[in-house]
Amino acid sequence: MGLCPPVSESPNDVLDWLVIGGGIHGVHASVALLTQAQVPRARLRILDPQPGLLARWRRCTANVAMQFLRSPSVHHLDVPAFSLAQFAGFPKGETDKRFAPPYHRPSLGLFNAHCDALIEAHELGELHLRGAALDIEPGPDFVRVQTSLGELRARRILLAIGAGDQPAWPAWAQELREQGVAIDHVFAQGFAAEELPDWNHAVVVGGGISAVQLAMRLGARRPGAVTLLTRGPLREAQFDSDPGWLGPLELHGFAKLEDPVARRRAITGARHRGSSPRDVLLALRHARRAKRVIVREGEVVRARFDRSLGPELWLREGEAVHADQIVLATGFSPQRPGPWLDPLIARAELACAPCGFPIVDQELRWHPRIHVSGPLAELELGPAARNIAGARMAAQRILRSLGIIVKPIARRVEVA
Repeated sequence: MGLCPPVSESPNDVLDWLVIGGGIHGVHASVALLTQAQVPRARLRILDPQPGLLARWRRCTANVAMQFLRSPSVHHLDVPAFSLAQFAGFPKGETDKRFAPPYHRPSLGLFNAHCDALIEAHELGELHLRGAALDIEPGPDFVRVQTSLGELRARRILLAIGAGDQPAWPAWAQELREQGVAIDHVFAQGFAAEELPDWNHAVVVGGGISAVQLAMRLGARRPGAVTLLTRGPLREAQFDSDPGWLGPLELHGFAKLEDPVARRRAITGARHRGSSPRDVLLALRHARRAKRVIVREGEVVRARFDRSLGPELWLREGEAVHADQIVLATGFSPQRPGPWLDPLIARAELACAPCGFPIVDQELRWHPRIHVSGPLAELELGPAARNIAGARMAAQRILRSLGIIVKPIARRVEVA
């Protein structure tokens, strides 16, 4: 994974940076480029088809009624580590209900308020172009990006796209959907939990934190009429990968793996898929005792629609689960996000691993003018690449490619 050659200067009529993706990664990277790299506002834009920045994040977290983040308060979208804590006036002991133990995890409301303050302080909404990228063509002086709004040109682009457009649909669920059965996915573009019609019995399929939180939300609406169907036992883990993957403890050895297949194997083994932190599992235990939610263990092997009984989910154990409303919380497809990148990969001969994900250099360059963040960066950043900490790691690497080193010492930044 060698370094890319330096980028030459570009004409003055193009952007310095085009950030493709207005989610967690795109917003944090934009803040870092504006404040640390001193990129002029007129020369940076954020391209995203959503109606507002962080719109998908807000919709998904609202759907599952998230109360507190899984990550600590130092993981946020500003650059200084203690920006969120300073914004909140610092946690006021154990009685401060805006934070939850362990690690002073912020409430979703506080985190979103901090995001709003950042977006307003840096006027990021004015830099948002509501459109979708369709194709990318690198040139010697700039990159041409064909979008739903027309052509954009930039010296450098950042692909900060996530897996949000690729919710994982099991084969049995696809078959039911084709038969017109009421089945949704919590991460589907149009899903809104509050718009679900009344049901006799709903089944939430999945065993991770999103499934658990969604089941509790639906159970609060119709107590006793919701089943959480998990493939295996519920698993407890505070984070989706061990904290060692945020620093040299794990990343030093990871960087020594030259084979991308070995790196993919390490990432897969390090992720705590289908897990929830202790406080969420304790809340679920309380909901079970109060008979708001039923928890059932079993893997769906086939499904059918019975005219008299409705949808039937048949488990490996030979039993059937009946429901008139089914919501999947089965995560995302393992494929590389952004299938529209295929022509770019072929045209520019960009390196990809056997799993289809980019092979990039240490500064996350896939091409001299194309950086990546989020899932596209995970073969370089490891299993934490997709989350908020991964967004911060990616921004540090990108700034480093510009000769800027972000010191880990926090400084006060006014964002309110």
